[in-house]
Amino acid sequence: MSRELPIACTLSDAQLRLREATLLAQFIAEATVFEELEEGYGFRIPGGTKQLELVLELMSAERECCRFLAFNLYAAPDRGPLSLQISGPTGTKEFLKSLLKRHAPPSGPECGFSG
Repeated sequence: MSRELPIACTLSDAQLRLREATLLAQFIAEATVFEELEEGYGFRIPGGTKQLELVLELMSAERECCRFLAFNLYAAPDRGPLSLQISGPTGTKEFLKSLLKRHAPPSGPECGFSG
């Protein structure tokens, strides 16, 4: 039996600002595609070792403070691109949008959280 976790981040305001300025900003800077999902977002990132380490660090950090998030990572063969989907229960997309829009690239067909 699974219980639905609340959509909440346990970081303090100062910790969240630091996370946004460092790890989240680095992740968004590496992402080449932003895809809107039903209850989250998908990202494509180059498949280098540095980018893989960044994605794993982000997943590990966010699993601690945002326990409701679900992560789905696919690494294409031959060091191809990484595809990361971040989703969760109803309301997750809005939560992610509020965090990510400060670091998003200009809006376009591949970005669903700039507005």
